[in-house]
Amino acid sequence: MKKEARSQAEKIFLKAGGKITNREIAKAVEVNALTVGRWKREDKWAAKLKRMEQPPAKAAEGREVVVRKKAARDKALQLYIAAGGNITNKDLAKRAGVSAATISKWKEQDDWDKQFASAKETTIRSAQAEERELDIGELVAPEQIVQINRRIENLLSRDYLTASEIADLAVAKSDLLEAVLTYMDIVREVGEIETRG
Repeated sequence: MKKEARSQAEKIFLKAGGKITNREIAKAVEVNALTVGRWKREDKWAAKLKRMEQPPAKAAEGREVVVRKKAARDKALQLYIAAGGNITNKDLAKRAGVSAATISKWKEQDDWDKQFASAKETTIRSAQAEERELDIGELVAPEQIVQINRRIENLLSRDYLTASEIADLAVAKSDLLEAVLTYMDIVREVGEIETRG
């Protein structure tokens, strides 16, 4: 009987949103008001009431945490790929705002090495496509010089370069120098022809 009264008293308190006196609860379950006060403290009714009032906020907070975690996970992967895989979990964790253990877990779960290899392959294919588009005969045109400059700027804007990207950068600089020299030779020849003519 006392167990049922105790449970019933708690339900009454929670249903009233805590806006009920111990005396009123005691009268409803036919016990002493001091007994209700003891039950209230021992069973932490106030804490239970607080939890009941907060679920919507906690749910929204949970979604926000998930969104932030997803953004941190994506950022960490992008940093890893940009670094050519040459970055420690500790550095990634610091920059993404998570722990190194979390980075390690994400690396394994999302197979970052596979994603890095895929991104690297895509970069190589696009670089090869750019190279195919650039014909040495066309390099004498100022537009081609600008295009090579853009390729160099794109590579230099990254935080980290892989060995193959550094090689691409060296080739692009060599192409640029050759194009500029060829262009200057043509300009000189055209100038000499106009002077003779």
